Amino acid sequence: MESDGYVDNMPAATVDGNIFHAFCWKYSDITANLASIAESSFKSIQISPVQQPKNGGATWWSFYQPLSFSIADNSSLGSKADLQELCTEADKYGISIIADIVFNHLANIDDDHLESDGTPTVSPDVEAYEPEIYAKRNASGTEATFHHNKNASGSGAITQYYAYGNLPDLNTANPVVQARSLALLKECIDVGIDGFRLDAAKHIETPTDPQYSSDFFPNVISAAKEYYKTKTTKDLYVYGEILDEPGGGRSLDDYLPYIDITDNKVKSSYVSASVRKDASALKTVSYSKKCDASHIVYWTESHDDYTSGETIASSIQVNKVWAMMSARKGGRGLYLARQAVRDNVVVGEVGSYLFEQPAVGAANRFHNRFLNANENIIVDSNLYVCERYTDNDAGAMIVDLITAEQDKVTISFDKLSDGLYCDQMSGQVVEVKNGKATFKMHSSHIAVLTKTKNEPHPYFTISNRGGYFVDKASVELNITDGKGTYQINSEAAVEFNGKTTIDLPASKAVNGVIALKIKYGNDQFSYEKTYTYRPINVVEGYFNVLNMNPKYFTDYEVYLWSWGSGNGHWSKDYTVQNGVLLINLTTFKDTSFLIAIFPKDYVISNVNAWDDHKIKQTGDIAISTKFYDASSF
Repeated sequence: MESDGYVDNMPAATVDGNIFHAFCWKYSDITANLASIAESSFKSIQISPVQQPKNGGATWWSFYQPLSFSIADNSSLGSKADLQELCTEADKYGISIIADIVFNHLANIDDDHLESDGTPTVSPDVEAYEPEIYAKRNASGTEATFHHNKNASGSGAITQYYAYGNLPDLNTANPVVQARSLALLKECIDVGIDGFRLDAAKHIETPTDPQYSSDFFPNVISAAKEYYKTKTTKDLYVYGEILDEPGGGRSLDDYLPYIDITDNKVKSSYVSASVRKDASALKTVSYSKKCDASHIVYWTESHDDYTSGETIASSIQVNKVWAMMSARKGGRGLYLARQAVRDNVVVGEVGSYLFEQPAVGAANRFHNRFLNANENIIVDSNLYVCERYTDNDAGAMIVDLITAEQDKVTISFDKLSDGLYCDQMSGQVVEVKNGKATFKMHSSHIAVLTKTKNEPHPYFTISNRGGYFVDKASVELNITDGKGTYQINSEAAVEFNGKTTIDLPASKAVNGVIALKIKYGNDQFSYEKTYTYRPINVVEGYFNVLNMNPKYFTDYEVYLWSWGSGNGHWSKDYTVQNGVLLINLTTFKDTSFLIAIFPKDYVISNVNAWDDHKIKQTGDIAISTKFYDASSF
């Protein structure tokens, strides 16, 4: 099989590519991983809300209770300068940055405080950032910057009172609110943002709503698009969270002149059929939103799905659903970068690197290649096949829904002409003859057939991606479909193939740092990555908690939850020395613990019972590890 000369390229327009959701990642960590995200062929990266978050962003949900209509000065995601650096570096990879934005509401005091009319009480912390909005929060009539229409009825009631939590609903028809909203978008565009996701968009009124209409969308979104076009000559991409339908006689057509929309239901059909291994159920699956597919943003799982437990059990299933959905004509997918522990999302932590798996990148490249091609869906036994074709090109995404290995599969195609194709997952050449092909599926249970002869993309994993260590760091490297070298500082490079483990003793540090450079690839693809390790000297006789946010000690209460013989208890059995939290190992008898922060001056009434008033907590920390790096906490 000869190469057809096709080269995988990132789509030029933000609207055309799939989106990587860097959920709760720090800006600096996204910047450090741009090369890997680009390797996986994501056109865009969606970041968490950029506004000043409640409690400084101690929890993931605090970003959805903003205090400001400006880029945060003090956020656990990083500074405005960090965000600007991310945008600048992303441009070098052809990657767009999409910022999540909250326009519908601002932060409350808590879930219980209410105004006399029963509407939520705005957090007084808003005043420092938005003094005019705060001052007019309870003004009369249209002057009010927040809605006080709890008993609204009719088609637009959903835009007058946000019933999903005790959150103060902004009056987005108010000129002051609109001006501050547009100022935020312009500030984001000025630092390099290329698109926006509007949280709770269906709770914001449109100009054509039957009731409670307003000019928010033309005055804010259309104006921002014009501003971006003037600065960049490109089109600003904006989509909004519209779960289910707008409701109350309102229409999707009210939103489509301004934004694309989410389809939160279609993923259920793919997930359900995938779990049941029922390919026939996928034959007629279509988007649930009744509009042109070009307006759709879909996902295999959203951050709300994941944090609420409505999620897919395994990464294998995630990849299968992602492959099936990405292969379809129209729309673009949002891929959630899962956090490591669903019920303990740590802000600022890169939870997992599942997006680096070859199946994810292969699905994205298939999506990019066949953006405007026709489609044809075939189901055959346990096989789901999406053919994409034009007059000059053709390919097929094939997903085997069973989990056991099969020796070979036979597929009958409708649109793939006879000839040789290459499976982008395995690199094997597949012959289609008389409309049929027989071949062995890749271990991922995904095959991606195109007319381009490629080796499979090499897949590199590393057990320890850097950070602090005591005495010695052990690192396991593994490469499939390629080979590589590793180099420790300026020492000679060492070749490796497959799996190998190396030790990095503290004695190898140069100026306190060990740099581990990895080069890997095959005859067609090559990559280079560097990981940094820092040996530390711990205070002997103590467990050392390093890099704790100093504000936790001054603005909050820090407690330890530990357990020995099955009985948990709270304590403050620690001291702080030069910013390091120290736990005395001669008096601390438990084998593990976690750290939790509570509001300032909060006193735990029952030290032997778990207290849900915590703002944030770490995962379990084993005393045997000697230290804990709290830089992501």
